[in-house]
Amino acid sequence: MKYFRTKQIQDGFTLIELILYIGIVTIMMSALIPFAWNIIEEGVKNSTKQEIFTQGQYVADRITYEIRNASGINSVVSNQISLSTATPATNPTLISLNAGAINLQQGSASPIALNSKNTTVQSLTFTNYTSSDNKTKNIQFVFTIAANYSGAGSRQEYTGSVTMEGSAEVRSN
Repeated sequence: MKYFRTKQIQDGFTLIELILYIGIVTIMMSALIPFAWNIIEEGVKNSTKQEIFTQGQYVADRITYEIRNASGINSVVSNQISLSTATPATNPTLISLNAGAINLQQGSASPIALNSKNTTVQSLTFTNYTSSDNKTKNIQFVFTIAANYSGAGSRQEYTGSVTMEGSAEVRSN
């Protein structure tokens, strides 16, 4: 009589295999999680910087537009300008810094903030470079705009500022 040996099939993992697999997964996760977290933080930083720069560029463009389209300059003080316009509804046009926002007021309308609530303007300076013969009426402006995210605390991803500088000449000369 022949005895047949039956082959036993063993399913599952041995304890050593299980420890080895858990170790490999742990090493991979400890390398990938900080890398993924850094990517997320960089995305937030870039988004914050883009918000600040975009808001600063919009404010600078709007100030330039208002100066160029004015018919004259009424007054220039360090953080406010008054421009005269040909349209009675928008005369005078005031641009000023008030409570962290650059405000634009045209005529008797209510002032509107040019920058968003996610940003705050830390400083604004206007300088009048009108020529002595009044042939060229030029105004320079410099402002610093920074991120203003409520609830962000002191997290560095939500901080940043940019200083914008520009000048414009009244075109009606």
